[in-house]
Amino acid sequence: MTNSFSGLEMLKIAMLMEDEGYKFYKNGANNTSGKLKEFLLSAEKQEFIHKEKFAKLHKELEAKNEDASEYLYDDEVSGYLKSLIENQVYKKEEEYKNAFVDLKTAVKNAYDTEVRTVEIYTKLYNGINDDEAKKIMAIIIDEEKDHAAYFKKLMNEI
Repeated sequence: MTNSFSGLEMLKIAMLMEDEGYKFYKNGANNTSGKLKEFLLSAEKQEFIHKEKFAKLHKELEAKNEDASEYLYDDEVSGYLKSLIENQVYKKEEEYKNAFVDLKTAVKNAYDTEVRTVEIYTKLYNGINDDEAKKIMAIIIDEEKDHAAYFKKLMNEI
């Protein structure tokens, strides 16, 4: 099965997913304290950094062909792309329920979300025919794998 997402669309999806993660961790940080809050603030910052990195890639790619990307700023297009990934990684029913009970649970939850992110991006990657989009998706997947490895290491230290 193939998909017809462009590199710009892949980056837009990645930015939306990172934004969802940012909000997830921010909410957790706003409702916790101590080491747990510190961890969640750190995770929130990492999501923000990822989003910024993907935004930079998006800008670079967009500069090559500005006319091809204008539609991505349309609210309906953004809504559609967001609907593709919504509840796939940061499941709403888990958002408040036991996600941030303690540090160990929060780190495990963060690791699990990164693993799901890698799985989603890998499925997208496997369906891409466009070489440029494939290259961009590979960068995104590597970033998420590094993030998952960081959380796994942290889990082993707790």
